[in-house]
Amino acid sequence: MTLATGTTLHNRYRIVKLVGQGGFGAVYRGWDTALERPVAVKEHFDSGPESQRQFEREAKLLAGLRHPNLPIVFDHFVLPGQGQYLVMDYVEGKSLHELLIERGGPLDGADVQTWARQVCDALTYLHTHTPPIIHRDIKPENIVITADDRAILVDFGISKLYHRSQPQPLNRGTSFAMVLK
Repeated sequence: MTLATGTTLHNRYRIVKLVGQGGFGAVYRGWDTALERPVAVKEHFDSGPESQRQFEREAKLLAGLRHPNLPIVFDHFVLPGQGQYLVMDYVEGKSLHELLIERGGPLDGADVQTWARQVCDALTYLHTHTPPIIHRDIKPENIVITADDRAILVDFGISKLYHRSQPQPLNRGTSFAMVLK
């Protein structure tokens, strides 16, 4: 069940609109009433004990990431019986998917090369992090191009920590996954 526009979470984050929804959660554009700025609020519907532990580990890991082509995660919380929430930068822009539809054909090659380099820089940062992080869902819908022409890699919903002892299978639908080392 999605949150209604105007709902305030954690006495701070007001829901402005639903941005997207999947089987496990939803993403909203929100407003941080304390800092007076837009935020993205990611809701994960499963609030069972094991899911809460995994969610908290993921939130702490993502909160420590700092790269110009990744959003910054700065809060997480659980509302018992309702869901778990990550709060991060709201990335203003259009996804590559939206740009492809809008332009009705291929994008400019020079632009695509610039954006691909930026996404690869973000992946290198993730893969050389300790422990390495594998995004596992790189696709046009998860790359947002900002007004200042930066490619931002979003949606870490199915990301995993890399462990050498465990093989990392590709999920169906994953268009790019790689471990650098």
